Amino acid sequence: MIRLAAEVADGIVLWDCPSSYIRDVVVPEIAAVRWATGGDMTGFDVDAALAAAATDDVPAAVSGIREELHRYFGLPFYRAMFSAAGYDADVVAYDAASGDRDAQLAAISERFVFDLCAIGDGPTVAQVLDRYRQAGAANPMITHIRGTDFESTLHAAAEQRTAVPGASS
Repeated sequence: MIRLAAEVADGIVLWDCPSSYIRDVVVPEIAAVRWATGGDMTGFDVDAALAAAATDDVPAAVSGIREELHRYFGLPFYRAMFSAAGYDADVVAYDAASGDRDAQLAAISERFVFDLCAIGDGPTVAQVLDRYRQAGAANPMITHIRGTDFESTLHAAAEQRTAVPGASS
């Protein structure tokens, strides 16, 4: 689908893609296809949904996103992407815990969660948004994490964005 989007569309929307996967796989693949078809990255937008929570209760946010991710760890495309992004150990541990939902949730490592999500105080959320932009996702789109306050997350991200000289909201 990445190759098809690169060939026929003017952008792509990604879901549950760690920033490292966007940087190492998505952007190079898009660039290669666009180059092969006589184009470049000009006018092509990489947009990535980014689960975020501006919160003091980091463990609750981690628990909430693990609940969300549980279903994705069972889907072939996402499993392959998570493995390609360097989280094969999480997929293997998830499979080894088959039949034990709590163990499967625990198999989704904090290392994976923090590569994928923006969780913490306002500056941390802003730092992760910038990491996604640097990886090639020009428009990280903040999504809600179960059990957290989405409105405060949006406000924190906007405050941090406008606090940076030269940044636009």
